[in-house]
Amino acid sequence: MNTKWTESTKYTVIVVLSLLLVWLIWISKPLIGPLIISALLAFTLNPLVSWLCIRTRINHNLAVIMVYTLLAVLLVAIPIVAAPYLVRQLAGFSEAVNWVLDKTGLLFSRSFSVAGITLFPSDWVTNIDQFFAESIATIAGNALNFLATFTGNMIWVLITMVTLFYLLKDGSRLKNNLLQLAPPSLRLEWEHLLTDIDHAWGAFLRGQLLLMLIVGLLAAVGGVAIGLPGAVILGVLAGLLDIVPSLGPTVSGLVAITVGLVLGSTYLNIPNGWFGLIVAALYFVVQQIENIWLRPQIMSNRLRLHPGIIFVGVVGALAIQGILAALLIVPIMATASILGRYFYSKLTDAPK
Repeated sequence: MNTKWTESTKYTVIVVLSLLLVWLIWISKPLIGPLIISALLAFTLNPLVSWLCIRTRINHNLAVIMVYTLLAVLLVAIPIVAAPYLVRQLAGFSEAVNWVLDKTGLLFSRSFSVAGITLFPSDWVTNIDQFFAESIATIAGNALNFLATFTGNMIWVLITMVTLFYLLKDGSRLKNNLLQLAPPSLRLEWEHLLTDIDHAWGAFLRGQLLLMLIVGLLAAVGGVAIGLPGAVILGVLAGLLDIVPSLGPTVSGLVAITVGLVLGSTYLNIPNGWFGLIVAALYFVVQQIENIWLRPQIMSNRLRLHPGIIFVGVVGALAIQGILAALLIVPIMATASILGRYFYSKLTDAPK
């Protein structure tokens, strides 16, 4: 017996299924992070899979395995290759920190007057060595918590990598299954809509990765050229923080300027204050190269978002939802813009 549902039954089923979906998302909150990261990686790597299929004429599954294996090798090899150099850079930082601590200890051993009031810093910090000893003891006492966190992170990475493999392998099938849910009369329009959204996310992610690489290289090479201590580490930091548009470069620049002011140049015989200005000029030039030339060229204006809107969106997302929201707010705003133009064209019968 094939009984048709009434309108009220249909609406009831839709409401129940929607509530069930919300509940499933709520209880799956620990998995949201890995799922988002794997989806972003899939967006980034899928063009490489397609390129391999076209250029080498291998089947899709083999191309996925090749790209996936390459990613896994890079994730293991890059830290191993870079570790010795980074250790040397950190050793230089350690010497600088010891110098700062010695000067700080000397300052704390003296009293001084401000507005007729005698201050005794030694009363505030009586023994720096004891402070660090207590800190080390605290870290040792939390070793089990660190191990548990490390194990949880490994599970997080495992979930991300497994999900990434299946998204690369079956992503197009998932998209087609979603399109089957659309009414036949709207299926073609929705396919174009999903394609536009896919292009926006892909343009942002691949463009942002390229920007991070270029900014990191410029900052590192420039830092080495002027004798900035820890230039490579600071360059890596600049590249990583560039993933947060507008705010990231500012933070990395402030860190580098602070290092320059405190430690000075490794070979330029100039006062630290002047060297700090040189570091500020270097990071300002790098940021202007990115904003004026690199970002418009690499993004190709595909996102159709004004830089001011991007800045406000990033700051608002960071304040309200944290770092993950700040990382995703730009492509989310681009998606909202695409959907807004689509619905506006439907409501007003205007061309998109």
